[in-house]
Amino acid sequence: MFGIDTSSSGVAVKRSINHELTLTGARLVLLDEIYEGTVHVVDGYINDIAPGRSKVAGAIDFEGGYLIPGLIDLHTDNLEKHALPRAGVVWNPLSAVVAHDALVTAAGITTVFDSLCIGSTTRDHRKQDDRARILPILVDGIHKAQDCGVLRADHLLHLRCEVTDEDVLSRFTPLVDDPLVKLVSVMDHAPGHRQSPQLDRFREMQITQYGWSEEDADRRIEAWMDASRTIGPQNQARIVALARARQLPIASHDDETPEHVREAKSAGVLISEFPTTRAAAEMAHSLGVRVLMGAPNVVRGNSHSGNVSARDLATTGHLDILASDYVPASLLHGAFQLTRDPVGMSLPQAISTVSSAPASATGLADRGAIKIGSRADLCHVTEINDIPLVRRVWKEGRQVF
Repeated sequence: MFGIDTSSSGVAVKRSINHELTLTGARLVLLDEIYEGTVHVVDGYINDIAPGRSKVAGAIDFEGGYLIPGLIDLHTDNLEKHALPRAGVVWNPLSAVVAHDALVTAAGITTVFDSLCIGSTTRDHRKQDDRARILPILVDGIHKAQDCGVLRADHLLHLRCEVTDEDVLSRFTPLVDDPLVKLVSVMDHAPGHRQSPQLDRFREMQITQYGWSEEDADRRIEAWMDASRTIGPQNQARIVALARARQLPIASHDDETPEHVREAKSAGVLISEFPTTRAAAEMAHSLGVRVLMGAPNVVRGNSHSGNVSARDLATTGHLDILASDYVPASLLHGAFQLTRDPVGMSLPQAISTVSSAPASATGLADRGAIKIGSRADLCHVTEINDIPLVRRVWKEGRQVF
């Protein structure tokens, strides 16, 4: 097979076509409209979009199902779950990466930012030690899986840096130049603000979860809060400087107040991950910082931590991006939920929160939308009992699920 390209001189030249794909009878979810049509793919890229059905031999008929862009997930903890299936148990990294990859692809995700913690978000030494051990081996596992050609989705790295950890810089610096790193976030999980403003509630949760004595809990919490005041700001400044020098997009985490957002914006932050209050989300929007919320929050209707509802932010126009957070299947489900009461987004608007918006926020200009010239990362979706289900997935025009 041959296609026709035009050279810089304007002369038409033939080029070999290695792979073609025609998807027809689909409800195409484009950037700003939906219609029944046909998408033609040549060598991994969308070559043509047309209304109506195609009679081309071999065309795949969707019979009215949706065709949406492959989903882009900027924040998932799913890989760490596979690598640490139980406390103290570290799974084979290649096996963990491949299992994680299969799950996210089945959820319609074709580009996943594997979100790995640098530094501990707790003061439990067992969890600190586990995360420190798995960080380098998981990065190596992703590279090995790619080299072996066994991954279905594109895997990039989102390095989540806990600025209250005294070792965060020494662990972040060797990884920042890895070519897979495409997003860096700075986090401060110390109690007393952001995700855990209620100290008494936080203290009781830590005692219950980790079996600490009251005295041990008080000692650890005070040390944690002291680290937030002392080493936290300088660690954050250094991490942000290293990321900005490499033109990596930066996200803040759990912004609670407008001042948190203003500080983040002045540091060059482009994304506010999981703001915990409406005031923080509103400030982010006013400053041009994209608001990212967890899709499980949308599906459930509220935050499991008691923070602001993502549905409420979407209703007031203060939500830009969804991420799967801790449930890969929530990304698609959350997007469709945004089309229902009380939010009422159009389906193109809702799908943009899991495709074109995260692509734009991280500089992935080649994907995230069904348009001519875009990479053919595509997902076939049907609804059963108001639940969107992934039927088939293509990455660069090749079926991967």
